[in-house]
Parts: sequence; C-alpha cells; structure tokens
Amino acid sequence: MRRATETYVARGVTTAHDGGVTTDMWNNYMTAHRRGLLKNRVQLLPKHGAYDFSLAPTTRCGTPLTPDGMLSMGAVKLFQDGSLQGYTGYLTNPYHAIINEGLPDGKLWRGYAIRSGEELIDLVVKYHRQGWQVAIHGNGDAGIDQILDAFEAAQKAYPRFDARHIVIHCQTVREDQLDRIARLGVVPSFFVVHTYYWGDRHRDIFLGQARAERIDPLHSALKRYIPFTNHNDTAVTPMDPLLFVWSAVNRLTGSGQTLGPDQAIPVLDALKSVTIWGAYQFHEERSKGSLEPSKLADMVVLDENPLETAPERLRDIGIRATIVGNRLVYGSI
Repeated sequence: MRRATETYVARGVTTAHDGGVTTDMWNNYMTAHRRGLLKNRVQLLPKHGAYDFSLAPTTRCGTPLTPDGMLSMGAVKLFQDGSLQGYTGYLTNPYHAIINEGLPDGKLWRGYAIRSGEELIDLVVKYHRQGWQVAIHGNGDAGIDQILDAFEAAQKAYPRFDARHIVIHCQTVREDQLDRIARLGVVPSFFVVHTYYWGDRHRDIFLGQARAERIDPLHSALKRYIPFTNHNDTAVTPMDPLLFVWSAVNRLTGSGQTLGPDQAIPVLDALKSVTIWGAYQFHEERSKGSLEPSKLADMVVLDENPLETAPERLRDIGIRATIVGNRLVYGSI
C-alpha cells in the first residue's frame, strides 16, 4: 500500500477507487490508515462474495469511513463477464477471429456471462433495496444488456432517485444501450486506454474494424449529456490519468493508428471525466472534483496547461505537485 500510494500521487491521483475490496483488504486499509501510510484518498468498493458486509457502517456511497476522509465507502462491486482480450467478454455477435474447434456445429464463440440474467437481477435488486450503489464489470454488449436489465428491474421494484449505478468498462456499449443508460441515470465508466493498449488487436483479432472503432464511445455518451468517467485498471495497465485524457482526445493505438476518430472528445471534457465527473460517479461532487469554496483542497499542479498543449503531447505533461487535504504529498511548489 505504501508503494501504491506513492505511485498514485506521483501521477497526480488525489482519490483512487479500489474496485473489489475483500474482507482482508478492508482490514488492511484500516491498518494502513492508522499507520499514516495513505497519501491519496481511497474509496473502497466491497466485492460481492468476498466481503463481510457486517463491517460496513453504511450503505451510502461517498460516506467518509475515517474522520479525515482519507477512506470512504463505495459501491458494491460485481462482475458479469470477463475481457475481450481473454475471449471472456460476453458479446451479442461472435468474436471476429477465433478458432472454434470443439464448439457445437453452427456455434461461434461469443464469450459468456458469469451468472444468468435472472441471478444478476436478484442480486442487484437485493443490494439496491438495501440502499447500495452497485457497480458491475461489463465489457461485452450482451453482458451490458443483462446489467441494464438488472438496474431497470431494481428501479422498477424499489424506485430510488439518483442511485447512479455504474457499468464498469462498458467497452462495447451500443448506441441503443447508451439511450437506455441515459434514461436510467446509469453512469458508464470507460476504460479508454484500451484504444492504446489493445486497440490494434481489438480491430484485427477480437472485434473487427467496425466494432473496434466504437469501443469506449465517449463522443456518443457526450452528445447524450451522460456524465461518464475514464478509469484505469491497475495492475492491468499502469496508473496514468493524463494518458486517459490523451487517449480520449487522440484515440491512438499502440501502432500509432487512429481508432474511431468520431468517438474522440475535446480536452476539457476529457479532463472532466477524471475530475468532476469522477466525483459525481461516486456521490462526492459536493466535496471533490473541482476547485471552489467549501470543497476539499485536493489538487494537482501540472507543468503545462493541458488546454493549451498540443493534443498529441497531453500524456507527456509532467506532474509538478500533488496536494491532498491542503497537504503536499508529492513534488514541490
């Protein structure tokens, strides 16, 4: 934890989210806090099936767990499918290129869901009724259909204003699904650096050209006025928020090709997706995400103004200082 928090503040992270906290991890976070090891704030997302929910003092996302607010309560985390690059993301249409030996005649591989749609609905309704925000990992569009079905069923059974349930990754979300997300008030959290790390392989192997160009469709979400976030999935990829911003604006793959230029967004909106919209996603927009009176003094000082830097250089901007709670935790001013 000491090493991780030092890495995060060096990249300008003032609040991180741990998306799948077990009972042991929860206890370790509390110990780390007592020892003064945490330099950045962390919101803890209890993992379904691996966390003792009797430890949770509240179901309300964004509630501080420590007097200084270094730890806060997050949403319940569930998984509904896997990853496209692992052939375990659950797609409506088959993968683009895969050996289908051993499958029944006429069947093509589409990945799979971790549980049935009915089982997911039962779980989400239970947590929603208890007052939890729910965040569900979903990469494939078939998995996202099941997730949205569950969110809609929960709201129908127990209407709750501003629940802000979350689809984590939301990688191959379709246009009709974005319409549904907007209607339900769901927040998509995109893993936009997929365009850089796996974009070439998504295009050539996993999805084909047309679907690959639509992964992480930020522009489609933006034109629907959906407040979305961009996240990383450490340790799958290294923490680097300015790389998220660079990817959202440029959509360049590892080979330097542009993947889905129509889904690129302006720099200011990309910055919002890692600041104010991030705070909104986890019900913390009244205390974080922007610099204004009454909010926490959490901020990052950059070497250059990203609004004036050439778009292709956004990922190269240096972190001069990171401040958390008016305390300098990295760099110098």
